[in-house]
Amino acid sequence: MEVEITWGRVFRIWWAYLWRNLIAIIAAMIIGGIIGGILGAILGAMGVSLSTIQMIAGPIGLICGLMISVFPIKMILGKDFGDFRLVLIRK
Repeated sequence: MEVEITWGRVFRIWWAYLWRNLIAIIAAMIIGGIIGGILGAILGAMGVSLSTIQMIAGPIGLICGLMISVFPIKMILGKDFGDFRLVLIRK
């Protein structure tokens, strides 16, 4: 059964998503930094210019960030929020 969409419920869902997303962003930055550092070191040792390394590493970081950004949504789907649960219902 559907429940009314109130600001209190919206805020609880938003908060559940926000803090998980902040952790995902930090994880993406760390993973991107590690991958970018390794890639930059390898390409730098091969004599590739800095601008080329940035053009290669930038999209790779973007892809990593996009892949990680799905996890906070997955984590809150099905979560029990006390008087309601966030679920998907087939039409």
